[in-house]
Formats: sequence, structure tokens, C-alpha cells
Amino acid sequence: MVPEPLRPLRSNALPSAFCVVVAERRLLKNLAYHLLGSVDAAEHAVQATYTAWYTMPDDKQDGLDSPFTWLVGMLVQICIGLLESSPTQTAGHTAGHVL
Repeated sequence: MVPEPLRPLRSNALPSAFCVVVAERRLLKNLAYHLLGSVDAAEHAVQATYTAWYTMPDDKQDGLDSPFTWLVGMLVQICIGLLESSPTQTAGHTAGHVL
């Protein structure tokens, strides 16, 4: 019996999807960093955002017109919550530095 030849992966599918996810995460992390002023706090906010996304029921995810818009909105809410709960993180930052 001759083994069936391996089919190559679609060269454009996986890298393209991966690039989109990486770019999305980078944008979210940059936004969080500019809002929070800390790399660690930004990473925490992005992780919390993705946790909220992946724990959302599928029917709610499917009902969203723009998942990226939802992710940005959730990230901003999380950042605001972090800023309100921990004023020491923002010591020394003025509104001009945040925006």
C-alpha cells in the first residue's frame, strides 16, 4: 500500500489568522498601556479582556457586529476600573499624559 501524500496546509489561512490575532492583541496592549502607564497593568487588562471574551456564551459572541469593537470597549471599562481602584498606579500622571 502506498502512503497517501501529505497535503500541505493552506499557506495563507493559518499565518493570516495568526497575524490578525497578534495584531489585535498588540493594539489592545498598546491602548491599555497608554491608559494605565504600566506594562504589567496593561498585560493584566488585556488578559482580563480576553477572559471576558472567551467566557461569553457563543450566542452572544455571534450576535456582535464587531468583536474587535467589543474587545476595545471591554478593555477601556477594565482600565477605568483599574484606575479607579488603584490611584497609586496613576500617581504622577495627568490627563495630558493619558490622552
